[in-house]
Parts: sequence; C-alpha cells; structure tokens
Amino acid sequence: MFFYCKYINIITVCRLGTAFFFFQNNIRWRRLSDLVYTLGDWLRETEMPSRFKKQLREAIDKVIWEVQRWNEKHASLFGDEKPGGLFGIKTQRAHRSEHLRMFYHCLVWKAHMFEIDDYATAQNLIKKECYNWPQMQFQFACAYAMLDLLKDKYRFDAIRLKAFSKKLSDHCLYSFWITILSSPVAWERMFSSDALAPKQMLSLVFQFAILNGFFELMNFIWERVTNAQREYIGILQWGKICFRAKHGSVLRFLCDQLCEINSNTLVRITWNAFYDALHKSIQVESFLMKGANNKRKRDDNLRKMEFLLEHCCPRLRKSMLSLENFKIITDAYAYNQNDAFSLLLDYLSEDQLQLARQSTNRIYSEKKEEFAVHWRKMVFERQQTI
Repeated sequence: MFFYCKYINIITVCRLGTAFFFFQNNIRWRRLSDLVYTLGDWLRETEMPSRFKKQLREAIDKVIWEVQRWNEKHASLFGDEKPGGLFGIKTQRAHRSEHLRMFYHCLVWKAHMFEIDDYATAQNLIKKECYNWPQMQFQFACAYAMLDLLKDKYRFDAIRLKAFSKKLSDHCLYSFWITILSSPVAWERMFSSDALAPKQMLSLVFQFAILNGFFELMNFIWERVTNAQREYIGILQWGKICFRAKHGSVLRFLCDQLCEINSNTLVRITWNAFYDALHKSIQVESFLMKGANNKRKRDDNLRKMEFLLEHCCPRLRKSMLSLENFKIITDAYAYNQNDAFSLLLDYLSEDQLQLARQSTNRIYSEKKEEFAVHWRKMVFERQQTI
C-alpha cells in the first residue's frame, strides 16, 4: 500500500511539472483564452496514449483555471477608467488590468498543488517586478494589508500618498488606506463605531476583501470590528462567495467563525448554492448530452461542489448533506449523476452513510435498473471502508 501511494504521488508530481512546463513556455504575455486554443490544438494533433492525453489535459485545465482565478482576483484592484485622449479625442487603450499578463512568469505555486500562493506572489512582485513602480507596489500592499510597507515613510511619504489619492481615490480600497494612514486620529475613528453595520468606507472595503478573496485584508479588518459587524457583513456576503466558489481560505475562515454565531442560516445558504450546482449539472446532461461547452459547464459545477465540500467546516458539511432527508444524495442517485454521487459518498460520516443508504434503498426498490444496482454496491463498499 505504501508503494502504491508513493507511485500515485510521483504521477501527481509529474502531471504538475508537465502542466507547469507547457504553461510557462507558451503563455509569455498572451491572453489565457489564446493559450487555451493553442494547447487544445496541440493536444488534438499530438500522438500519445489517450489516457495520458486526458490526464495532461485535466492538469493543464487546472493550471489555467487557477491562473484565471488569480487574474480575476487582482483585476478587481483596477477600477473602471474613463476614456482619455488629447484635445478631447477619445483613444482606445488597454485596461490597466492587462498589466497582470506581464506577471505570469512570477507566480509562486504551492508545493505539489494546483494552487497559487497569492501572498508570496504579491511579495515577489513588489520586490522584483515592481521595484521601481511605486503605484503598483502601493496597490499590492493595500490589497494584502502589508502594514510594514504602507507605514514606510521613505517609500510612501505624504507627497506620494497625495498623488495616489488623486489617481486612485475612485476605488474604495485605496481611499480606505489613504484615509487611515493620514493620521492616528483617522485610524481610530474608522474602527470606533459600535453600530450593527460598520462605517460606509470600512463596510465597502470589508465586502471587497471577502468577495475577491483577499484573506489578509479581511483578517486585518476582522480583528478590529465588533462581533455584530462581523456577523452582519459575513452573513450578507456568504451566499455570493459560495456561488463563486473560488477563494478557499476566505470561505474556510468565515465558515469556522460564523458557524459559532449563526449556523442554521449558514447551512441553508450553503445548501442553496450546493444544490444549485447539482441541479445545473443534471440539466446539462439531460438536455444536451454532447459538446465541449456543456462538458465544461458540467465540470465547473462538479468543481464547485467539491470546493464547498472541501472548504466548509465539518459541522456545516454534515448538516448540509443531511438537509431535507439527504435530498442532495438521493437526487444524485435518482438522476444518474455518477461523479457527483461518488464525490458525496467520500464526505459522509458513518452514521450519515447508514441513513443515506435507507433513502437510496427506497429509490432502488422503485426502479431496479443497472445503474441503481451499481451505485447501491458503491454505498455498501463505502460503508465497509469507514
């Protein structure tokens, strides 16, 4: 068993390394959409075993999805710009978020994982790629709440902060930091409110950090607001981060904290997002059985379900799976969702598995089809391995 696990780990590392190699050698400053078409055409034309080709395609898709997540997250740092030009003549120009394409070669990946270390990447960009670019340094420092950099008077003096305020004041993130860095009194006033909702500027930045996955910024504000304000903003944005299903560290932290405050509301909101993903996966297979776009939609919904199961706390996960008499499990069983059903079985506890077996037995007694027999056997095998 040890050698088998070691063999699986070696295969995973090889897939990671191969996918990273193809990404780094083909991306350069190109758009991700162009890279998807290029690698897709190459995989179709190249001659290799179909099984290896499938595994390589899945690994490349995971790398591209993670880079796209990083790109979308940091594109939120750039607000909508007004069209500019000389003498009132509008000129077409690229959005400032296109600068992010220059940083793809500097991404820091976590060891043996298809996951970017966002904080380490930001530090790397500030030290190397943006060492003579003060505004970009300031934007990354604000997004990741790097207090040692923001309070560095040599790097960001009063004159430079005033220049940033004229250029970046339209974005709530930079207005927040420029305000509290202006004086100690402004810092105290920003966090002094005991009302149910924080002050408007603080509330906007708090919601921005949660929705876009800036964990360090969210944690910085979380430690300085009241419990009532934490619950108000956290519950308000919980549904959105569940439906987006992109930022695991933020969802995991909020789940651990908010389950202690209001677990019933959290379970219901999470269940809605989870069941929505399952229902969309069923619709894709029911109406349009073939097509690359439909397969991608189905894979996205499965990824969302796996994301929620992995990052929710055990208390919420257990309550969500058993909600409405194991409706998620029985629907996956009844509508022949093989991948979803096997995924759900991996996260059921021993007592839940016994109750879920009773629910699936009722469906099995009504229609004894071949897939029902096979899946019933899967439940039995899962019970024996716990």
